[in-house]
Amino acid sequence: MDTEVAHRHQALPHLRSPSSLSARTAPKVPVADHPRSGCLISIPHNSPGSQQPVHYTQPTQNIKGPFRTSSHPHDSRSYVAGHEHMLRRKTPNGTLAAGYDGRPVEWASRRPANKYLLMPAANTTGDTICQPRARSKEYDKHVVQRAPSSENHWGHNTESDAKSYLAPGLDSVLCQGSPSYLPGPHAGGQQIPMVMQPMWPPCVGITSLNHPGPYWPNGASFVPYRPAPIRDPRFHTGLGEHVLHNRTSDQMYPSSMAHNAPPHPPSGSRLSPMSQGEAPSWTYRPNLPDQIFPGHHPMLNFDAESLLAIPENVSAVAALSNQKDLGVANVRYSERILIWAHRVYMNLLAFRQQRRRSGSHIQRPIHRYPLERVLPQLPQGTSFRSRDTHNHTTRPSHYSTDPYENNPGSYVDVNGNSSLLSSRALGPESDLSGPCEPSSIHSKHESFLPMQMDHDPSPTAAAVCAIEILSKLGQESGWRWTDGMLLGGCLAYGLGEYTKAFKWYSKVLQCDPNNVEAISNLAATLLSLDRRQEAEEYWLRSVQLRPSYFEAVEHLVGMYCEDHRGREAVQLIEFVEQSLQEAFLQQVRESASEKSASPNSSNTEFSHPTRWSEQQFHKQCPNSSPKFSSSGYYISSSDNGRMLSLIHAKGNMLYALGDNAGAAKAFENAILIGSGQRQHGIRSLIGKVLSVFTKETRSDRSWSNNAADEPILLMPQDALETSRLVFLPYGNLPGLEDVPTNMARRAGISIVSNSLLSLAKIYQDGMSSSGATATGPRATSGVKEILALYYLSLSLQPSPSTANNVGILLASVQQPAVSKTCPRPVQGLMPGVVPGSGIHLALAYYQYGLNLDPRHAHLYTNLGSLFKDIGQLGAAIKMYEKAVQCDGNFDIALANLANAVKDQGRISDAIDYYRRAVTANPDFAEAVCGLANALNSVCNWHGRGGVTGLSSKRDRWHVDGKGMLYDGYATSRPSGWIERVVAIVDKQLFQGEGWGRGVLQSLEPERFLRELRLLPSLDLIGIVQGWAGEPWEGARVVRLIERATKRLGWRYYRNRYIEGGSNHGFDRTRPQLPAALAVPTAPTVLPFHTFTCPLSAKQIRKISQRNGLRISCSTLRAAWLPRQIYEPPSPPGPHLNVGYVSSDFNNHPLAHLMQSVFGFHDGRRVKATCYATTASDGSVHRQKIAREAPIFHDASSWPIDRLINQIVADEIHILINLNGYTRGAKNEVFAARPAPVQMSFMGFAGTLGAEWCDYLLADKIAIPPQTLRPSRQNVDLVDQMTDGNHDDDQNQWIYGENVIFARDTFFCCDHRQSAPDAQKPELSWAEEQQRRWRMRKELFPSLRHDTVILGNFNQLYKIEPTTFRTWLRILARTPKAVLWLLRFPELGETNLRETAMSWVGAEVASRVIFTDVAPKHQHISRARICDVFLDTPECNAHTTAADVLWSGTPLLTFPRYEYKMCSRMAASILSGALPKGPEGDAARRDLIVHSDEEYEDRAVELATDLFYPSDNGEGWGRLMELRKILFENRWTSALFDTRRWVRDLEEAYELAWKRWVEGEGGDIWL
Repeated sequence: MDTEVAHRHQALPHLRSPSSLSARTAPKVPVADHPRSGCLISIPHNSPGSQQPVHYTQPTQNIKGPFRTSSHPHDSRSYVAGHEHMLRRKTPNGTLAAGYDGRPVEWASRRPANKYLLMPAANTTGDTICQPRARSKEYDKHVVQRAPSSENHWGHNTESDAKSYLAPGLDSVLCQGSPSYLPGPHAGGQQIPMVMQPMWPPCVGITSLNHPGPYWPNGASFVPYRPAPIRDPRFHTGLGEHVLHNRTSDQMYPSSMAHNAPPHPPSGSRLSPMSQGEAPSWTYRPNLPDQIFPGHHPMLNFDAESLLAIPENVSAVAALSNQKDLGVANVRYSERILIWAHRVYMNLLAFRQQRRRSGSHIQRPIHRYPLERVLPQLPQGTSFRSRDTHNHTTRPSHYSTDPYENNPGSYVDVNGNSSLLSSRALGPESDLSGPCEPSSIHSKHESFLPMQMDHDPSPTAAAVCAIEILSKLGQESGWRWTDGMLLGGCLAYGLGEYTKAFKWYSKVLQCDPNNVEAISNLAATLLSLDRRQEAEEYWLRSVQLRPSYFEAVEHLVGMYCEDHRGREAVQLIEFVEQSLQEAFLQQVRESASEKSASPNSSNTEFSHPTRWSEQQFHKQCPNSSPKFSSSGYYISSSDNGRMLSLIHAKGNMLYALGDNAGAAKAFENAILIGSGQRQHGIRSLIGKVLSVFTKETRSDRSWSNNAADEPILLMPQDALETSRLVFLPYGNLPGLEDVPTNMARRAGISIVSNSLLSLAKIYQDGMSSSGATATGPRATSGVKEILALYYLSLSLQPSPSTANNVGILLASVQQPAVSKTCPRPVQGLMPGVVPGSGIHLALAYYQYGLNLDPRHAHLYTNLGSLFKDIGQLGAAIKMYEKAVQCDGNFDIALANLANAVKDQGRISDAIDYYRRAVTANPDFAEAVCGLANALNSVCNWHGRGGVTGLSSKRDRWHVDGKGMLYDGYATSRPSGWIERVVAIVDKQLFQGEGWGRGVLQSLEPERFLRELRLLPSLDLIGIVQGWAGEPWEGARVVRLIERATKRLGWRYYRNRYIEGGSNHGFDRTRPQLPAALAVPTAPTVLPFHTFTCPLSAKQIRKISQRNGLRISCSTLRAAWLPRQIYEPPSPPGPHLNVGYVSSDFNNHPLAHLMQSVFGFHDGRRVKATCYATTASDGSVHRQKIAREAPIFHDASSWPIDRLINQIVADEIHILINLNGYTRGAKNEVFAARPAPVQMSFMGFAGTLGAEWCDYLLADKIAIPPQTLRPSRQNVDLVDQMTDGNHDDDQNQWIYGENVIFARDTFFCCDHRQSAPDAQKPELSWAEEQQRRWRMRKELFPSLRHDTVILGNFNQLYKIEPTTFRTWLRILARTPKAVLWLLRFPELGETNLRETAMSWVGAEVASRVIFTDVAPKHQHISRARICDVFLDTPECNAHTTAADVLWSGTPLLTFPRYEYKMCSRMAASILSGALPKGPEGDAARRDLIVHSDEEYEDRAVELATDLFYPSDNGEGWGRLMELRKILFENRWTSALFDTRRWVRDLEEAYELAWKRWVEGEGGDIWL
């Protein structure tokens, strides 16, 4: 049962599992694309061979290079407690839903695979980042003045926290396998966490001159920054298409750029006021903790004067001329010098970039922080701003093309001139209207120009010249010309003269201690000097002075994240948010106060400013700028993009920190800022999206005209119109209308799209099998709202990742009627796919995503998983193969491919793919367990090792890497791949104990109990309070809710039918799960896998409990589940209505065994109704059941809710689960509780560990009473609260369900009616011997007549080393014996023969013989050839045991474990086949042993005792006596008496129903 590594790459799931410890990607929760994925990833620059940040267009999985061997102290691979992987799988016989969670993972580990991977958004539009418009000094001062002043507004922990930022990996919000931390994306001068996607990062050039985009490191060409796409270190050697225009990574970020980049040019707000009027004279000083804003440097004696502004229409030099001590006579000349020096600086940066590209690097010290992204900031208000802006705006192409395409040996200056040196670098312009010749400099101040300018006309020489000129002018001004000094510092920094730059900025601060640009540039310079702590303090100070100074905020956020201090980064962003919100609120209040003082004013109620529309704000504040306040922060609306970038980054970091609720709020905020909907909220935006489609009436639309609560299904081409319909008339985001340039707006749109994707993914996690934590947010209505977010995200930015996520979600939508969904004809659909259905649309979105990116490995993987779900195994394999072709190390695709080919019987290929998956990711639990299962299924035990510290009956003999056997008692250390599997079990079960921890904090115990219709007492309140914070807290709450639901139905029945009351007004409202509880995971090792895995009783019990809990939660969260409980049936009249639900009413062992049961029921006692959940195979078994059952429903095409509604309509009293945890199970039906009493038997040999199973049918051999949980009542809520179901840490009990103990064997076998010889005349014992001998001669003609045939016909996966060793020892001690096995599968024969040769030598190994598997009727007939059947003690023969005993062959069995029903069933079956009385008791003693040693000795004894004197089949010995007993009693034994079994079962039904009506519990003994 292979857990399918369901990988529907979401940017986070769905696993399946046939009969193996497989890795079929988590249950059907696709892999979703999440927000965290879109950012630039930079390899640490101190790592050997590191590369520069690269944009990736495709999601990736593996981690190579430096990411695999980080030496950071926080790069621990240890498990992060409190999180668990959400995986959905299909059990051997059924789907166990599970998803994935987004918990942070360690550097080299990645979360278990997801069947459908939800992927991070991959940006394919080439979005760019641009500069915000200049802000006024007055505006920034006002922000500072209005910032909050209370204590501890922004507290933080000064210690680095390894968990503070753990990058999610592949899929931002979903961690799929990337490192726990990646140095965040970098753009311009900003280093940010992987999740942070700033719209306008500080960049190489000046960021305040209204350029079309930031000046990128290559000198002139701006490469768009893509916030949304996935950044995955696996593809660090190449760039995604559509984004970088085939640039190489070093072209985008040259290696030298990472170490010495100039600080950000200051934003110069002091020179460009935003409003007229005088700035207030008072100063705001936030009172913040010293550890956040430590005491400032002695030179930083800040005062309010630095915030004063000069009117915008006054030039920089004119402003300087107003300074008394300037000392420069020619103001116009100084202005030209400033313009010229700025151009020199820009060309210097372009020249440096060209040299890096050509391999000529300037030698600089290496720093951890990527310094090339930290550039000096020039003043914004200077007079050269307008001219540079004019030049750039007339040449927009220079910012979108590669400046080195035409001549790699040249560089492009800021004007787009491709030459060795721009003439403009040699001299300032003469005036505002035209260029100035270099001669003008000589004519004015010839002494200013150094001589080398004439001989070395390079940008470096020009920069040196400019520094000298600026120095001269600075001296003449008495060092008060701050603009010139700032530019001098930038030039020094650009030349790599960091000490000189430090002096320049220090001079600025001596003149103006509160100059925020100088403080920030000084911080950047200190960082270049590797004085990180001082740099941090200066940046903190600049943020304190001006919270709106984004350059400092972004640098500081990047620094925190690079140091693994994500929590502090979040606190910094929150401080900025709070400061700007409070400033905005203060401005509103002042404006409102002024208005109210007016004689014409009227009283007005004011709400929080974030609730106001811009129109409302300006109505209250008529003097405010028309482009102000739309975001609810005290910033210009032109800065909205930059603000939403910070908030989006905060959301991604919060998600990485495990705070899903906080992350969702941040993403909502970012979305609302961009969409201009902040005053209305996210629900309003969702409603707006939904309304535009529900109102749509065009007939060519492909969405369904469903009811209000049903999702709107859109084809991709229709979803792309969402933004146009929502934001009329052209689909432009209102919140970004004032963003200054197209590139910046596109970057903002990308961030909003990514935020929508992230929010939808978090909601999706909370709705279904996801990684949402217990405190994660939930979508109020589910799929409909989530789809609305995805549609809007996709329309804003077409992305294969978003298409992937939509496909995942749509695949889970119930199929609507064709007429409602798809009015247009659809051709070419696969069989079984309904046009217009969720699956149809999911296929369309996967295809759409592949059209965007034909090499998107996750899309191929998810598409393959969907094909597998709809029965198209061949197509699924092709898709998995394509995924592997795209990425040969994609572990999820490899594991899914392994599962698929294994289903085809290609075990050898499956093992190869599993090995590749494990090699790619050694910590991938699904691949490890899948490989172990596949190896075990073919008896390839090389390297199996073993588990130690167990009882003497468990895993005694181990196998080393060479395939040799050794005694497990001789070692105290577990080893090998079986130990890894057990370790995975322990880890995942430990993680699972914490699921839902903290949920009771949000529940008031007394109110919670009242909601469960339980009268709260002090004792009960104390019990519930005692659960808080303890292991299994969430599980206890869920079980209590399920018991309350069951009890509510009982009260309704009693009130209506027993007590004669009226149920008018009876409240049948279903108790609800707390909103904070997400769906938990199922462990990788599923219940069916425990049959052959050496696990303890507690481990097996908890595995079943976890699976049951997952099914319960996913069902109780299902959209189809009604809010009221199902009405119980009317009393039996006179018969009980019993429903049987199974996927095995076909040619399957269960149908072979039970085919007559349904027609044998006494109609006066029981009326059977069968619900077949799989389509008919046309077999005689299916035909017989359908013909003889009173009611037979083919429910194979029914959705779950229809099946449940039919069960309720049929008034079923007792519902039987004939699957349990096996392939094809519909356990969701039982979790919905459609019937008062629910049982399980015959399908699964073990506990279900679930509240939705009331009874198991067994006997005291199969389930010894000592394995039952001590508390057996299981009736009301008090029983459950005190039953100790989760209080056991050491107890080895297994069964929490009540058990119906049968009189004889619980096993049903219909061979008396259906065996090949059942309808033929009964043979005498002598005739039987002759028939048996003839068959032996036909099958084994070369065997000597005295040869004893030992046999086993089980699948080979049931054989483990200890058992095979015992069999070989029996052969060695019995020279006349052979061991007959089946090629089941064929590869197992080779492995067992090789093992036998190495363990016991050629002679004994030659006596192991194999035959092919025979058809069922031949299999039963030829079983009589065997002299004795040697059972497999680890997992017994079940149906095979009944077949063997019907043939008369004795069966030797060893029930190795008390707590494993699967290892005790053969003893139960054998006991039922033997007669009652002394003869039968003696036979039981001979054939049922109690140790491995007794098993070996008894087999040798029986084989040695057998003697065939002649070649006619007549033999002597105890085996012949036992054969005769079995043969002669098969027509009367309890095992084969199906009518007797049915009568006992009917009695059990009646007793169980009576107990339910009377409110009694306990086990039932027939």
